Amino acid sequence: MACFFNKALSRESLRNILHDFEIIPEQHRLKLWTIILNLPNNKAQYMCLRETKKKLPSNIVLQEEDELGSNTKVCNRVIQSLLAHCPSLEEFRHFNLADYVKPFAGLLASHELIYFEIMLSILMNWCQHWFDHIPLPPYTLLSMLDIIMLKNHPDLYRHLANLGIRAIDYAWRWMRTSFHTIVDPREFFTLWDHILVNEPNFLYFIPLAACKLQCRYLIELSTHGEIMEVLHSATPLDAQSLLKEAYQMNAATPKELQLNQMHPFHPLVSGYYPTLNPTELITFQDHPFQTEKSDLSNLSRLLAKVEETGAEVDEVIKEGMALRRWMIGK
Repeated sequence: MACFFNKALSRESLRNILHDFEIIPEQHRLKLWTIILNLPNNKAQYMCLRETKKKLPSNIVLQEEDELGSNTKVCNRVIQSLLAHCPSLEEFRHFNLADYVKPFAGLLASHELIYFEIMLSILMNWCQHWFDHIPLPPYTLLSMLDIIMLKNHPDLYRHLANLGIRAIDYAWRWMRTSFHTIVDPREFFTLWDHILVNEPNFLYFIPLAACKLQCRYLIELSTHGEIMEVLHSATPLDAQSLLKEAYQMNAATPKELQLNQMHPFHPLVSGYYPTLNPTELITFQDHPFQTEKSDLSNLSRLLAKVEETGAEVDEVIKEGMALRRWMIGK
């Protein structure tokens, strides 16, 4: 696989290589991830964070340090350092940082500084708008996924919506555990090879693709409970099939429906670590609840037009997406 080092090692070239080879060779993965993310190696800044001892909030559950030996010790230090740097995560009761970070330990635990910087880079870039409504889940972002599903697979969307199932019911569970619950553990890093070489908005086609791949089974089910059991089952999906569907859905989604309110990838910089939330958090306490209820009611009304009356899908999608973008930006 020497070809990996014969081309200019840019994000774009690595993206093209992945399209050809589908996987980064295991022996090159760590090095290529550091290149893809352009990590700054801020050792002094990390050591300061590592020395900051914090009492962990009740929603952050770490493994016992004798459970997986040295890997767990390193993983726990990275989690504690992330909490020291991003204290707002302490308030996020619907997001257990340990569940998000632990799956990466198999690749990264031998390189603690790289482990920390990769996780912070992912949180800063691929997890944009996850923290807009702390302590609650990012319902605004997740409802935009509903609109994308409606555009790409209206029959599946209507079937799920008629049973009261939306993206927040399945996508958020997969996202907040870094997708390790929907792919075979041996293919987890392959999935993240593709996520990291693409712009952050590509990540959001992964949960939609996972749902779509199970469409044949879901359409045949007639109750909320049966569908949720399938969506939350432990049966892993094939990573290559999942990625193929995600790329196809991404390509088929018009630009105006893409999550283009997200900024493109920004690497961490040398000398300091940026804060996770550079502006004040958007919380339900910061905005009148009646306004939030009105916004959600408007979106529900739009989606109902599709579900009940067969209204023009594109017209409803355009109006709904505009509403979602306005809510994120306000």
